[in-house]
Formats: sequence, structure tokens, C-alpha cells
Amino acid sequence: MNALIDTGLLLDYLRGEKRAATAMEACTHRSISVVTWLELMANCPAGLDEPTRGFLRSFERLSVSESIADEALRLMTARRGLALPHALTWASANVNQLVYVTTDARWVTKADSNVLVPYRRAAT
Repeated sequence: MNALIDTGLLLDYLRGEKRAATAMEACTHRSISVVTWLELMANCPAGLDEPTRGFLRSFERLSVSESIADEALRLMTARRGLALPHALTWASANVNQLVYVTTDARWVTKADSNVLVPYRRAAT
């Protein structure tokens, strides 16, 4: 499966969560949004910058384009309360025709056929 992985799932993976590792194994081509890259690098523990940067290089990093911004706005308008980082990441998957793998299903509906929620992440 060609997928875009959200920040929450990657955080769980880096913390050793087995369900996250299982979800990642199902992805043959893995992408992340530049938003996820920024969130992970900005919150990286001291001394782990380079290993984290190296790990993130194993993903295709997708920039925010005008079409992604438009799609993020559409998602935020349709799903009031959807935060900008989440909308940009989800929009990146939609525009690039990737499965969006997330652990935050608060705004996902049955009509969202390109979204995979392998498990629900505990609120932090």
C-alpha cells in the first residue's frame, strides 16, 4: 500500500509501539508531509536530532502546494474543529492519491475510503 503516515503514528513507532510497527510494515511506499517532518524534528529529544533526521529520510517528504492548501481548506470547512496540521497532512495524502494512515479518527467518516485507522491513539 502506498501511504502517507501521520505524526501520531510515527511518534508511537519511535516510542516502540508494536501496533504502529505493524501498521508501518503494511506500507510498501511511505510518505510524510513536511508538516509531520517539522513536528517530529521540533519535538525531538536532545541528542537525537541526527538519528531522527536519518529515520525520516526513509520517507518521501511531500511539500505543501497550492492544491494541498486548497484541499486542506476544504477539509477544515467540511469538518469544523479539524486542526491545520492535521488538515494539511490529510490533504497531502488526498492530493497525492495515497492512503492516509492515522491514529486520530475524530474527523474520519465511512465515506473516507482512503483513510486507514489501524488503532486509535490515546489522547496526549
